[in-house]
Amino acid sequence: MGGSACWRLASVLAVVLLVGGCGGGETKQVALPPPASPTPSPVASLTVKEAKGRYLAAVAAYDIARDELAEAEKAGRPWRTVRERAGAVVDANLACAGELRAVRWPAAVQAPMTALLTEHEVALRQWRLAAGATGAAELRRATRAAAAHDGVRQAARVRAALGLPPLRAT
Repeated sequence: MGGSACWRLASVLAVVLLVGGCGGGETKQVALPPPASPTPSPVASLTVKEAKGRYLAAVAAYDIARDELAEAEKAGRPWRTVRERAGAVVDANLACAGELRAVRWPAAVQAPMTALLTEHEVALRQWRLAAGATGAAELRRATRAAAAHDGVRQAARVRAALGLPPLRAT
């Protein structure tokens, strides 16, 4: 087709569409079916093997942040530096707890996981106080209170339910 033939065909199609669409003819209303609401499919629990990997990945950053804070304290770093580390622990705690809550754990893990998450919440309050401390004494009190809720016993139960080896004492 030449250029003028294409132009004519396009013009004719445009006119046909305009006249057909705006011709003032009979208007039909077509009832559309209601939108189908997706049926929520039940989310399957993880297998124990999947749960092991998910758990270890979720707690890694929180464990590292707490270790770094403990190292800063042990090394005698200025309290403001330790306070910054406490802020990192707050962030890591929130991320860890969020990841742990987002998982549908195998049945054997659900009760110890709930206990661990409860301990995370208690510790989080203290880590927030530590991160907002205005002095060294206040920081020490808050970090000690947070450490009292480290979740070691609860984590040991989660690890046992997942078939993971116990953590070594550091």
